[in-house]
Amino acid sequence: MRFRSRKGFTLVELLVVIAIIGVLVGLLLPAVQQAREAARRMSCSNNMRQLSLATLNYESSFKVLPPGWNNHGTLWSAAILPQIEQASLYSTLIFAESGIGNWDNVASPNYRACQTPISMFQCPSCPNLAPANYNGIERRVPISYRANGGSRVSSDDASTRPLPNTQSFEELNLDGAMFGCSRIRLRDFTDGLSRTVLFGESRTDPEFVKDGQGMDWWAFGSPQADPCRCDGGTGGTEFTEAAGSMLVQPNIAVIDPSTQGHLMEVAFGSFHSGGTMFGKADGSVAYVSDSTDIKIIRAVGSRNGGETFDFED
Repeated sequence: MRFRSRKGFTLVELLVVIAIIGVLVGLLLPAVQQAREAARRMSCSNNMRQLSLATLNYESSFKVLPPGWNNHGTLWSAAILPQIEQASLYSTLIFAESGIGNWDNVASPNYRACQTPISMFQCPSCPNLAPANYNGIERRVPISYRANGGSRVSSDDASTRPLPNTQSFEELNLDGAMFGCSRIRLRDFTDGLSRTVLFGESRTDPEFVKDGQGMDWWAFGSPQADPCRCDGGTGGTEFTEAAGSMLVQPNIAVIDPSTQGHLMEVAFGSFHSGGTMFGKADGSVAYVSDSTDIKIIRAVGSRNGGETFDFED
């Protein structure tokens, strides 16, 4: 009687195959993650480019850049809605100081606008973009990008300014591109359009708070930025919802977690590895390393400081 042998794997062979597959997966996974992050970074760069071009188109139409915010608490992101193919949303907004014009009035279309996600305002690498209940607005949608308010701002208002000889966002004559009731024209960028920032990424994390300061940035309107000093009023406390400052090293919350909370709040930053995306006044986009010299950061944050630095220097 003849016995035929069966072909198959031994236990040792099976374990070897599993180990080889595990090694291959371990080698492949970082490459896949890097490819995904590269795609997300490209998408973020495209967002920044579109926002910069939309703002330049706004300037072409109105001969002035949109203000960072105005005395109704309306932010730059609302002003450029028609330039990013969101004219229908823009047409619903009420530009008034009180009543249905208030951003935290639940009966107002402004309130509903703040609940409306628009992908162009959100970096796909940011993990903290879920709607949240903040500042009297339920399911408010966070965003990833803020206007450049200038190179010397260290806080929202003078009472909380942590550094001497710096400015606060409640002041009117800042050296950035967009701030409270600003009316900056492209011809005011005497340092050069390619050497001045319009927008920067911000490391959005509404749940992170330090020294009483939250890292929360929002679109369209802000109850806490109303009123501002455009008409002589005071009381606004959260202008950083709309604008950031180039005074502070981008990603400072990661580089130096001991940094004071007001400085973290004004700083730009990102969830990309080792850098932050910036949109410039010529419509170009730059990915800026965390190791970039702070004097270069501040130079491109100023539109008229007389500096000749650029991110590539």
